[in-house]
Amino acid sequence: MTKVKFGVSHAEYGVVKGDLVTDETKKLPGMTSATLEITAEVKTLAADDGPYVTVSGGISEAKLSLENYDIGPDAQKDFYGIETVGGVALYNKSLVPNDIAFLLKTRDEEGKGIWVAVLKAKFTLPGIDVKTVDGTPDPTADKIEGTAAPRGDSDTGNMILIGRESDPDFNFEQFHKWVFPKTSDEAEITVTPAGGVQG
Repeated sequence: MTKVKFGVSHAEYGVVKGDLVTDETKKLPGMTSATLEITAEVKTLAADDGPYVTVSGGISEAKLSLENYDIGPDAQKDFYGIETVGGVALYNKSLVPNDIAFLLKTRDEEGKGIWVAVLKAKFTLPGIDVKTVDGTPDPTADKIEGTAAPRGDSDTGNMILIGRESDPDFNFEQFHKWVFPKTSDEAEITVTPAGGVQG
């Protein structure tokens, strides 16, 4: 049983088009931190002079905040459609971010991987935060935040997948296909009656 999680590595992304990732995925080196925030709407209703029932509205919001030493031109084109002309990145006023599937890895205390994926998110643009060099260089990482949306059906679609290598049923190849499906068959996750899954 996992007691702690630490580290962040193996960042990988793909552009989502119509709920599929038909182009090749790309690595995003330079990751320094990742924070996943999930908000589930829960409300307790009172009756008979006390708590009566707790109802849930499901996940209302999921945000993935990333810090990376440089979100370079290639990633900016994929994430935001920013074109580069003559070595100059063009930030158009009507810029609309692409949907991105994003995968990263952390580890448990036994060194087993915990893979975290956001299936479809639009990311904020990275700003620039630099300072003068006074002795040893101390660069600041770029910061971006992705807001997730359900992939597939807007009411029942999946937003996040978390796979654990410590689970004997975990298959990374299948997991990777679910995160970055090239076909509708690869995107489908079917729960079997025994509680298992099929891909």
